[in-house]
Amino acid sequence: MPPRSRWVPRPTAAQTFIRELPADVSPLVGQLLWNRNVTDPSQVAPFLAADYGTLHDAFGLRDMDRAVERIRQAVQRSETVAVYGDFDTDGVTGVALLQQTLTALGLAVLPYIPKRIEEGYGLNLPAVEVLARQAQLLITVDCGISNVKEIARAQALGLDVIVLDHHTPPAVLPEAYAVVNPKRDGCSYPYKMLAGVGVAYKLTQALHRVGLKTGLKGRDLLDVVALGTVTDMAPLDGENRVLVKHGLVALNQSTRPGIKALIEAAAARRPLDARTIGFSLGPRINAAGRLDDAIMAYNLLLAVSDAEARRLADELNAINIQRQALTKEVQRLAYELAISSGKHQRRVIILDGAEFPAGVVGLVAARLVEVFGRPVLLLERGETTCRGSARSIPGFSLIDALTEVGDLFDKFGGHTMAAGFTIQNGRLQDLETRLQAIATRDLSDEMLTPCLQYDAELTLQQHSLELVEQIAQLEPYGHGNAEPLWVSRGLKVVEARTLGKEQQHLKLRLFDGRSAVDALWWRNAEHIRAFAHCPRVDVAYTLSTNEHLGRKRVQLIVKEIVPADGTALGG
Repeated sequence: MPPRSRWVPRPTAAQTFIRELPADVSPLVGQLLWNRNVTDPSQVAPFLAADYGTLHDAFGLRDMDRAVERIRQAVQRSETVAVYGDFDTDGVTGVALLQQTLTALGLAVLPYIPKRIEEGYGLNLPAVEVLARQAQLLITVDCGISNVKEIARAQALGLDVIVLDHHTPPAVLPEAYAVVNPKRDGCSYPYKMLAGVGVAYKLTQALHRVGLKTGLKGRDLLDVVALGTVTDMAPLDGENRVLVKHGLVALNQSTRPGIKALIEAAAARRPLDARTIGFSLGPRINAAGRLDDAIMAYNLLLAVSDAEARRLADELNAINIQRQALTKEVQRLAYELAISSGKHQRRVIILDGAEFPAGVVGLVAARLVEVFGRPVLLLERGETTCRGSARSIPGFSLIDALTEVGDLFDKFGGHTMAAGFTIQNGRLQDLETRLQAIATRDLSDEMLTPCLQYDAELTLQQHSLELVEQIAQLEPYGHGNAEPLWVSRGLKVVEARTLGKEQQHLKLRLFDGRSAVDALWWRNAEHIRAFAHCPRVDVAYTLSTNEHLGRKRVQLIVKEIVPADGTALGG
């Protein structure tokens, strides 16, 4: 079981802020907004409205003018444009978006998505050599910012390169025709956290602004923008909140055969929300790149016929089932290795093995972070080289740490909380030694104790369908705009039973002496016996609804349960 968290209430909103809220915003919603750094009353209405008209000028992105001008030249010259994207959902949706946009401009477009196993992340030299013989312009999306050598080779071969990326830039940027990344030095763009597909969408806006019309409407592209942004765990604040909110509308109304087939294959309930993308649609799109070929997911998004779409969606669904089983097995093996080696007690857990396939190491690393409450690097060991993924905890920047030991890697890149890399086997010990030293310096004992920050304490009597409707104003929820988290204390578990295909989930009935409510605790069925010896519990949860026999009720989605005396819940 994960280590017991410190439950910390978020700070109370200033009374001046609560008093100045718009008349139609309740004090409780005001507190939730305050918790999400909306601390000026003038920010409240724009945040809740998420108005498409508030998007920033795309030409505020450095080099966007150069990117647009080079594409204008490509249109005038009837050039072939290669679009190269990463094999995850962000990259796949970015390639699909640019394929639609550039084709609508009359350009011949050559899509290229590398295979994870054979080619790895980012641009690679063999692909550059091939593309230089077929195209005159190369656009990268969700990659390229670290590919100095590969882009230099492309330029030498006469292949101009436009980089559209969002990863943390290295100290030395590639000498591309244009480098569009909101995080690069000297870029004054107000919002820095766009996903790769978001940067690609800004390019389409810039093209339209200068008269390069495609005939496409925002809704024709925003469905894939929402898919890529949510699945890549980009923060759902600022522009991302606007793009995803409107993207969800487009997604629910999408006429793409591939989207409709994917929803059907996933048995996703409508209306679709960000949670559906993150837990249902996104993993199926990602599964292709993890275990097979991401071009399948790309073909699904751009499928023309219903029959082709259904075939591809069924294939992705089957691959995702394989991915789930493989992830579960690799997690078991990695957990056992962490315990048997004693590495679970180190400040950073670094595990390598031939039995850890590169396609799922990121997923498993994330699960191990939940279990052990510390950063995890999980590597697939090859004959001479390891390919790994890393996941972190709040307060410890992976990209900063990896940059500090960057001389050890063949290739690396990523974000604060997630990163990927390749490294020679002979350098693993140096990586262990140097990263542990960085963690000793930068990771305090307090940071290694998970912190569960909750919005407020509620009694069961305060639960209502009206409350659920009120807090829905903050949607879409996701990274950077967490679903409101509540705490109720001193509850009695009057019923506990397992459910699910493998009986892996718990359904609870909780009672406080006056009211009772149903609760679901996903993937925690092993704790069912503990409730027989635990008369009262404190529960941290989010609120949802459940409809049965035409009647809608409030239910809790449990995040953590502890005995009311504050000890850990036994197995």
